[in-house]
Formats: sequence, structure tokens, C-alpha cells
Amino acid sequence: MVNLTSDLWEYVEGKETKTKEKVYNWLNKNNLGEIVVDNQVFWIELVCSQSTLPDYILSFIKTWCKARGYTYLYDMPTNY
Repeated sequence: MVNLTSDLWEYVEGKETKTKEKVYNWLNKNNLGEIVVDNQVFWIELVCSQSTLPDYILSFIKTWCKARGYTYLYDMPTNY
């Protein structure tokens, strides 16, 4: 398993866009535990149950990870 959290921090540190700045500010509040990757599938772990994951943060992380070839765990098709 791989942790992508530090890579995300490096990506948004420059704050070239308002979205990156919003993500950076959210990260500074210590909400994100880690972004875990296992076999090209990733999921997001928050630091505690009181942490929230706004839709714009989820969307940003999903787009960022997809560009790196990863699939979000909860976007995978299921076979029943």
C-alpha cells in the first residue's frame, strides 16, 4: 500500500489556483489522515469521525488521483 498524502500536499502548496488554495486551507485544518492506494485503487481516510470531506475536496482528490491512473474505491462497479 502507498500513501499519496504528501504528494497531494506538494501539488497544492503552490496555490496557483483558487481551488488549490481551498484544498490547501482544508488540509491545514488536519482533516485528512491519508490517501491510501492498493493495486491502483485508492480510498480516503480522515483523521477522526468529526472530520468532514466537502464535495469539492472529494472531487479535487478524485480528479487528481484519476490523472495518476488510480480508481476511487467507491466508483468501482460491483457485480451482484
